[in-house]
Amino acid sequence: MSKAQPLTTNQQVVVWARGKLGAKVGRGECWDLGEQALKQAGAQTSNDLGPVKDDSDYIWGDPVDDVSHVEPGDILQIRNHLVTTTTVIEYTFKDGSTVTEKKESTAKRGHHTAIVNGKVDANGAVRTLEQHVKPRGDIVQNMRLYTRDVPSVVTKTSERRAHPATKGIESANVKTTVTIKVTGTIWPYRPKPK
Repeated sequence: MSKAQPLTTNQQVVVWARGKLGAKVGRGECWDLGEQALKQAGAQTSNDLGPVKDDSDYIWGDPVDDVSHVEPGDILQIRNHLVTTTTVIEYTFKDGSTVTEKKESTAKRGHHTAIVNGKVDANGAVRTLEQHVKPRGDIVQNMRLYTRDVPSVVTKTSERRAHPATKGIESANVKTTVTIKVTGTIWPYRPKPK
């Protein structure tokens, strides 16, 4: 029987943080989750690597050269991060009439810390464990964080809809375009053992 390998520091960080899903860690601040996860893994914390003031860009370990290279258990320090998702839906009727609807949503993380909970996907999104973030506030949540812009994705379908002039129900071609823009800074760190 082979002996089980001990968990790496990153594995200890992410396993511990996953175990806190739905719970409040410390005061419920984003920093508390990162600090406690590193502490329990026997890694250097932001307090060890300093400075730690209310508005510091905390240091969580060794810098990772590119956010696309993060591993589960890495820590992200985030500043002025804004994800804007724009959805444009264009309905075109047989007579050429069109109706366009536009929706925009934003997700903000001004000064924030998150723990990586997966690999970066093809759209530049990564699963994270975070607290002190919408929608559930000061408890640990499994989130999806976009790290870069996503090129527009267009889908085409058809549906029955009221014609803008006649109000009669007719078939319309539907073109939906979704664009994601990301601004701000993300500093990725790999935890280092003490």
